[in-house]
Amino acid sequence: MTLSREHKQLRVSNHFPMDLNFLLFIENIYECYYRGKEVFPGTYLISSDQELLEAESFHEVLPTCWDTIVKEMEQQQNMGILFNTTQFKDCYRDLFRRDPVLQTADKVWNAFSLWWWSDYGIKTYMERYTDLFMPELAEQIWKGLYEKNIKLDESSSLYVILLFKQPDMILPKSTNKLFYSSINNFAYKKEGIVNEILDLF
Repeated sequence: MTLSREHKQLRVSNHFPMDLNFLLFIENIYECYYRGKEVFPGTYLISSDQELLEAESFHEVLPTCWDTIVKEMEQQQNMGILFNTTQFKDCYRDLFRRDPVLQTADKVWNAFSLWWWSDYGIKTYMERYTDLFMPELAEQIWKGLYEKNIKLDESSSLYVILLFKQPDMILPKSTNKLFYSSINNFAYKKEGIVNEILDLF
């Protein structure tokens, strides 16, 4: 099917934000300690629960840190610059009890970085898998926009933000510029993802 060029002004890309995935990594640690879940990375990075915040405090701080990072991503996108999501952020330390000796946030960040960046790390896996399907996904989105006669501004962009897991304590707020998906949903619910994206326009 031939699509109007106007609809193909939408650039659809996949993106793997290290910082948001790091927050989900930390969320899993708390899920293991306070809810008894058995999910990666488990509890081995924490010597005792004295390094952790109380569960209620963590539930308050995590969304605040998430929202701060998302706002930075939105600003970077509006300015037309590439996302910079590879630096340690001060808000990470707020997710643990501050201790100059233990330095839990730094320790967890270093462990996550090894898992994230290695040749067989989660970023490489998500990147290689989703790269295969992005052209097809973009084509389905363009087709849907064409069928709904939705016109876009020039140089519009949509980033499919890939997360290594579905958040438990955060409800990501997708827009027609930033759409959030767990790698599991991307793998098994592509048609649903296209429909969800089209509903945002």
